[in-house]
Amino acid sequence: MTPALFYLLLALALIGMELLIMQLSVFWFLFIGLGALVAALAGWVMPELSWTAVTALFLVSSIVISVALYRPLMRWQNKPAPIAGNDAIGQTVKVVQAISADSEGKVQWSGTDWPARLAAGEEPLAEGQSAVIRKLEGIRLIVGH
Repeated sequence: MTPALFYLLLALALIGMELLIMQLSVFWFLFIGLGALVAALAGWVMPELSWTAVTALFLVSSIVISVALYRPLMRWQNKPAPIAGNDAIGQTVKVVQAISADSEGKVQWSGTDWPARLAAGEEPLAEGQSAVIRKLEGIRLIVGH
C-alpha cells in the first residue's frame, strides 16, 4: 500500500467519523482527517516521497489546520441560536381590530388572531388594513405600515 492510498483511506475514515458520529461537535477528527488528506495529496503528486516524509507532512499539516481552524469553528458552533419567531418579522398581516397608539388591537397572522400594538412613531391602523410585523414581544406582535 502506498502512503497516498493509506492517508486517503485514513482521511476518509476520520472525516466520515466526524460527520456521521460526532456530527461536527468535536472537530478533532476533521482536523486530523484534513491533515491526512493533505498528506495523501502530497503522496499522490510526489510518489517519490518516503513514508517518513509523508507522515511528517501529515503531522505538521494536522497541527497547522487545527491551529488555523479551531477558533473560527468554535465561534461558528457557539454562536447564539436564532430567536424563535424571527421568521415572522417583515411579514404582512391583516388588521382585524383597529390599533392605535393608546389601544391594543388584533391582527391575523398565519391563520390566527394575535394581539398587536403599534410600533413607535406609527400611524393608527384601521380594521381591514395591512400591516407589517416589526417585532415580537412574547405573544404580542408589534406592527406598523
